[in-house]
Amino acid sequence: MGNMTYEKALLYDKYRLPYSVEACTFVMNEANASRGVVADIGAGTGLLTRHFVGNVQKIYAIEPEQEMRRVAYEIIGSRGDIEYIDGVAENTKLPDQSVDLIVVANAYHRFQPERAIEELKRIMKPGAMLAMFSYQDDTGFLRDTMKVCSIDPYKTRLSETRHNKPVSYFYGTTIPNSYLFHQEHEESWEEYWGAIISGMESPNESEAWFQEFKETHVKRFKGLERNGVIRVVYSTEVWIRKPKYINF
Repeated sequence: MGNMTYEKALLYDKYRLPYSVEACTFVMNEANASRGVVADIGAGTGLLTRHFVGNVQKIYAIEPEQEMRRVAYEIIGSRGDIEYIDGVAENTKLPDQSVDLIVVANAYHRFQPERAIEELKRIMKPGAMLAMFSYQDDTGFLRDTMKVCSIDPYKTRLSETRHNKPVSYFYGTTIPNSYLFHQEHEESWEEYWGAIISGMESPNESEAWFQEFKETHVKRFKGLERNGVIRVVYSTEVWIRKPKYINF
């Protein structure tokens, strides 16, 4: 999409809702990944990646956006157990049968499903596991955040980056197990707006509809805040299982 600036990537890393530490530990234990090789596909700024660094033999942080990779590198640094790759779910640039665990955090909706599955099949070792991370929207807050702004350019961008396949589609003929890890979070206007504007589909200040977009969210925040903050109740949801694909 080409709308991710360095400034946006910094905001993304600083203000996006964190993933549960317990969820990441659970996945590593389920996949017996402490001595394994992990691929984080759609790694972004490494919000999920950093939970695995130092806890597995090696992790590949695969991310197509240059500025996202830049921020991940600045925060995590250069280490022997991590490699930053300019790649996508459909072309990870990893060797055949090279990973024991694939993790994906709120990125699967951007994949081209059939091509991504072919790539997953190619890079997974026999018996490898797939773990998808997302946010369980306990109160509807995240759903409403996506819907509060009805500006046409925004709706168009959202539609262009999302397919309608469920998480289970990426597991082939198996049904993944799902687990919830409850979290609560409070955020000020700065934190709320930082998370909103860091989205790839959100406008940059130079775009004509930026001010309308911001005013819509100012109004929403004022309607939700109590003593200057809003409370977000959510869960890190994890789907995990060994996929079974046809001819694999």
